[in-house]
Amino acid sequence: MRLSLLIGTTPGNDVNLGTEKIAGYRNFTNKLWNISRFMLMTIEKPDANIERPKAKTLADEWILEWLDATVYDVNSGLDGFNLSYAGESLRDFTWNELADWYLEIAKIEGGKEKMLNYILNTILKLWHPFMPFVTEQIWNEVYGSDNVLMVEKYPESFVNHGMLRGNCILFEEVIKTIITAIRSLRADNKIEPAKKINVEISAGDQTELLEENREIIEGLARLESLAIAPKINKPANFVGMVVGPCEVFVDLAGVIDVAKEKARLEAEIKALEGYTAGLEAKLANTEFVQNAPPAVVEKEYIKLADAKAKIALLRG
Repeated sequence: MRLSLLIGTTPGNDVNLGTEKIAGYRNFTNKLWNISRFMLMTIEKPDANIERPKAKTLADEWILEWLDATVYDVNSGLDGFNLSYAGESLRDFTWNELADWYLEIAKIEGGKEKMLNYILNTILKLWHPFMPFVTEQIWNEVYGSDNVLMVEKYPESFVNHGMLRGNCILFEEVIKTIITAIRSLRADNKIEPAKKINVEISAGDQTELLEENREIIEGLARLESLAIAPKINKPANFVGMVVGPCEVFVDLAGVIDVAKEKARLEAEIKALEGYTAGLEAKLANTEFVQNAPPAVVEKEYIKLADAKAKIALLRG
């Protein structure tokens, strides 16, 4: 109930409170409990006074920087009495970044005891003002009855911004995006989530980065095999997707009906060709080009280039 009243509200407006919202935050509370249970099973010797560990991998750097940005956002929200913003930032980190990504990566890479201890320690402190009874109980389960969460010092940010920077942006925009693209290609082609597949990636200047994170990609995307090279032409019976500077190809042989997939691709190409024809006609209109704001015109050129790139890939 407390979370339902605090998060998703706008100052000065009525609170949209219903059973669905309350049930949603009940489910989130269960999620936090389950996250804590998993992390506790991984942490052999819980330490309530653990200091910030050093990152061993790019995934560690990424989650620590996300945590720093979240601590900054939460403190900024609390200092400005914007409790909804603080809670939303913390919820998004806990569910979207920690539970959906980093805990799955931890299962693959292993050796994350100190990282998980530190992250759990920090998020329990951050969540305490929002859900004091649940977090106090979890803290007691993890660190023992001699430690009281209520008297712990509230986390302070190591940064003065709420953004990702440096290598962490590469992890966010390349590694995560490629895994998401493979999952999307799976879904689009009705491939069962549990079925392992073969993937090839034309990686360009991101080849080294992808090789360093090969284990994560193979594990989270459920791959049978993964080929990474600076340049790979689209193989027969593969479907592809452009992901930033990379091209991702998924093997459909023995997985789907190739004839049906070919018909679907031809229909998609036809639709894209109609779309590009409309954009080209729009950009050929001198009145539009001369009178529209330059940013709008530039956006249309970008749309046209993206559409043509997709057509080229589908025809590949």
